[in-house]
Amino acid sequence: MKNLKPHPHVIKLIGCATESDPLLVLIEYVPYGDLLGYLRKSRGLSDTYFNNPDRKPETNLTSKQLMRFAWQIADGMAYLSSRKIIHRDLAARNVLVGEGEKCKVTDFGMARNVQQDDIYTKQSRGRLPVKWTAYEALLYGTYTTQSDVWSYGVLLYEILTIGGSPYPGVNARQIATKLQEGFRMPKPKHVDNKLYQIMLWCWEQNPTDRPTFAKLKETMKQMERNHKTYVNLKEYDNSLYANTEDLIAE
Repeated sequence: MKNLKPHPHVIKLIGCATESDPLLVLIEYVPYGDLLGYLRKSRGLSDTYFNNPDRKPETNLTSKQLMRFAWQIADGMAYLSSRKIIHRDLAARNVLVGEGEKCKVTDFGMARNVQQDDIYTKQSRGRLPVKWTAYEALLYGTYTTQSDVWSYGVLLYEILTIGGSPYPGVNARQIATKLQEGFRMPKPKHVDNKLYQIMLWCWEQNPTDRPTFAKLKETMKQMERNHKTYVNLKEYDNSLYANTEDLIAE
């Protein structure tokens, strides 16, 4: 983080204390908490990650706002990938929402509730966020920037379902087998097929067949301009995406 130049869609490091306990990292203030909680609270669901009574997310987020979130994160990840940084845990819970609803990619050990089985499942290499982890990382422990692209596709699903849980009803321990069988999450009814094809592109089994973040940044910016074409919130079914099991502390 110290080597990164400030970027509007990546969290800014202000300072750190490493020579005495406790180790501390000081980052810029982001008043709206994590994106997952922001999305869920915008439709009236509770969120155990972040609670600030003075800061309320907007209710009934528009398709334009959702597409802007998607573009901002692609922009932040395009910068990180250009600096050869592999995130390994890209998800809505690891994006923070700052002033003006500006999304900022974060991580650096800041993931919450890492012991929850629905998010981080024990593997020989440690606990993995299975539902966000790329095919090759899950099966072979291989991580590249293109692994992050897979995770971005899952994050896109989280955004477009306004905080829906990936692979609803599927146990994390079944994910690797289902992916090997060719399973991918189905298209949400309110999402246009062209936007769903972006998700499927991110979930290509061969990492080299996936888009780069530079391409995603460009594509999502174009789609943001025509947001109503790609997201029809009049067809959004809130009951389908009310699954908040992963928010319940064990």
